Amino acid sequence: MNVTATRRIDYYLGSILIAILKPVVILMGLFLRRKHSLELKGDLTIVKLLGGGSLVIAFPSLLGLRRKYPNLITNLVTTKGTAQFARTLNIFDNILIIDDSGIFRLLGSSLRAYSKIFRCDTIIDLEAHSRLSTVFSLLTCARNRIGFYLEEAFWRRRINTHLIYFNLFSGSYHFYDKIFQLFSVSPLSAEECREHIIKNLPKTAPADKYRICIGHSTSDLGKERILNAEQWKRIFCSRIDEHFSAEVVFLGAPRDFELASAIIKNLRPHFPNLEFINLCGKAALDESLSILSYSDEFWGVDSSLLHYARIFGIRSVSYWGPTDPMTRLREIPGLEEEVYYSKVPCSPCIHVTETPPCMGDNICIQNLFNEKKRAWIGLVN
Repeated sequence: MNVTATRRIDYYLGSILIAILKPVVILMGLFLRRKHSLELKGDLTIVKLLGGGSLVIAFPSLLGLRRKYPNLITNLVTTKGTAQFARTLNIFDNILIIDDSGIFRLLGSSLRAYSKIFRCDTIIDLEAHSRLSTVFSLLTCARNRIGFYLEEAFWRRRINTHLIYFNLFSGSYHFYDKIFQLFSVSPLSAEECREHIIKNLPKTAPADKYRICIGHSTSDLGKERILNAEQWKRIFCSRIDEHFSAEVVFLGAPRDFELASAIIKNLRPHFPNLEFINLCGKAALDESLSILSYSDEFWGVDSSLLHYARIFGIRSVSYWGPTDPMTRLREIPGLEEEVYYSKVPCSPCIHVTETPPCMGDNICIQNLFNEKKRAWIGLVN
């Protein structure tokens, strides 16, 4: 299913189920009088269906949880696309995958996951927008059900046992951290996170020359973040002398290969001393991260690769439009970083509205290349 269909099913079916279940939950709460003290007395389940980058943003607190409770069985309920990012973090005991490629597969895989975590002690729902994830959490009958609320809390109140306000216009990492602080967990440093991830990556040889990794694409959620081939050419022309020698590696999924090829084709005549390598779809995620960890620089849009690069301490240059960098970039002391963002009235729109008001004509990205309107936030740290 595409993102639009998934969102509609989540909204309509989730709303109906919440309306049906909430009176039952209130009555059962009065009858059972369960104690919801914030103690981890059994298995913990975390729900994060979409957004590998969000998992990486939350990683300092997730690793803090793992270190504070090393014997705690921790499950993750997620989708196939996000599961590959979860595996690179190496902190979950069980990863239960929801197949969202079709309605019947969605139902069947949800039931299988549900059967494995039914009556877990605590469930943490990291999906701020999803209604079905709230229903799923409720049906596990977990003693503690913890989640977010946005501007409206009434439909989640009494269904979740603990609610944390999620402000879409502040750093998302603040609210991930806040949830885990309920269990006296503090986020670990970037150095500790870096060591944990890198030690579990496959080993690759360092580059023979200066290496720049490019993260030019993103998930299906928010294609408006992507720059076209001509825009990437302008970036290279503004940053690299034609005599500069380096290895430029494009990283991404198989669907990103075509755009990477178009960008390389547009760049190659102007930069004869650059060695362009398109690894999109050719290297698995853990292999790509190993290559990234040996890089000198990372250039990219708002994507999971950017968040890995920042944890790895790699000099990063990022380009933003329909998302606000201040809502995603956790401060990392000592990190050298350039952030380009041109604020327009309709930005941010991703994660805020269902349909971008520009209908795909990403004027926020285009403004980055308008000399009169371009804004440079500069070195974050």
